[in-house]
Amino acid sequence: MRWTVLSGGAAWLAVAGILSACASGGTSPPEERVAMAPISFNEIAGWANDKHGEALAAFRRSCPKLTTGPEVKIATDGGEKTITPAEWKRVCDAGAGVKAGDARAARLFFEENFRPLVVKVPGKFTGYFEPNLRGSRAPSRLFTVPVYRRPPDLTDKPYYTRAEIEQGALKGKGLEIAWVQDPVGLFEVQVQGSGRVQLAEGGTMTLGFDGSNNRPYTAIGAVLAEMGVMKKEDATWPAIRDWLKRNPQKARDVMRRNERYIFFKDTRTAAPIGAEGVSLTAQRSLAVDPTFTPFGTPIWIDTRRPVTRKPGITEPYRRLMIAQDAGAAIKGPARGDVFFGRGAQPADWAGRMNSEGRAIVLVPNKG
Repeated sequence: MRWTVLSGGAAWLAVAGILSACASGGTSPPEERVAMAPISFNEIAGWANDKHGEALAAFRRSCPKLTTGPEVKIATDGGEKTITPAEWKRVCDAGAGVKAGDARAARLFFEENFRPLVVKVPGKFTGYFEPNLRGSRAPSRLFTVPVYRRPPDLTDKPYYTRAEIEQGALKGKGLEIAWVQDPVGLFEVQVQGSGRVQLAEGGTMTLGFDGSNNRPYTAIGAVLAEMGVMKKEDATWPAIRDWLKRNPQKARDVMRRNERYIFFKDTRTAAPIGAEGVSLTAQRSLAVDPTFTPFGTPIWIDTRRPVTRKPGITEPYRRLMIAQDAGAAIKGPARGDVFFGRGAQPADWAGRMNSEGRAIVLVPNKG
């Protein structure tokens, strides 16, 4: 990924296509450019009031990946600059020197090691959470819905559709890691990308993403709107879930309109693991489009969040997040999906959040 800051004060985020020249028949795809502009930390509404120590703790989870990962090329008004693993190590070492609970030092860490750039396209922010299911390691009359691990013959080509898998395409191959009670609940876990199963035998299984069937993702809220079941603006996840529960026969066909099927593994971790490969932090981890935003990037979001138990009412939501996850529906340079955590309130926030706003990317400023 490239950030280009022009000398006239305007900036551009330039992103090369994800196909290699070889794969695209020898022609490199054009870069997509998104305007960005410098801003000072003092101009960021809410910056001084944030809990920067929480964001720093989340950022430090990314450091092992940043310090061993690939270089990031950044073109600035002084020329192109490369952020190497060694440079990330310098930044991460500075963060490691901040004592826990030192709010002022945490804020200064970000201000001294990064500079903020506003993404000059409208932002859109949604939310996700970690659902809980009841299940078992063995099938029974109560637990009949299989949870599958990644099939060994899965490649990057389109695999069985959701309908084919649910109709038994993988049955008898020993791919089941658990069985759950609720097909709608499993669908929800697949949309969220992770979840937890409270096992009948005792204990908990943490489900982490282990691949997809490489089929297109279809938002079933749009499907229900097309059917005339609900208006598009009313298609929040709580409303969708309620309709699916009340219409189990129709629900199966509606869910199958989303051909994308997710496979899981038991991560055996206390928190879900994001696409970056690190544990997610509630209200500090952000799912992004990694073709625009590298994992580990700090991003300030300025948007609105639903007010619990007050339909249609929102409140300002401004905070520093860390890019640590991705999602099939998260596309664009100012598109973010907030990980809210687990529990009833995070589920409510995530299910109803669909807000406009702006994203401010923090770029390393030294090296």
